[in-house]
Amino acid sequence: MTSENPNWLNERAELERNLIDAKQTVMKYEGALSPYERTVSDSEYRQARSDVMSYYTQIQNGDHESGKPSDPYGGMTVSQLKELYTEKSEAYEGGAGSGRQAAELMRIDTLIQQANNTKGDE
Repeated sequence: MTSENPNWLNERAELERNLIDAKQTVMKYEGALSPYERTVSDSEYRQARSDVMSYYTQIQNGDHESGKPSDPYGGMTVSQLKELYTEKSEAYEGGAGSGRQAAELMRIDTLIQQANNTKGDE
């Protein structure tokens, strides 16, 4: 899944560069046959291993966030939501296999209630 967010793409590229550096440090440490041949200290190795996991996690979480679908009801006003709710509720027939329709109706109703509550708080 490709992201259209250039900020995330730049941030991901930086994280990948850091990940490669940390992996190289780990490989240098683990590739030495004896402790006397190591060019990387134990503390640098531990930090690099921790960084590898951290960078992997940040990349995975960022990909997940950038790949999320947008909310189809995000920019709608309360009147538009109410209109949509009445249209969908008229088309709703209940019965077997209508769970998705019911969930969508509940989602729209929840958004209407949230919008009304925020108007009341102001």
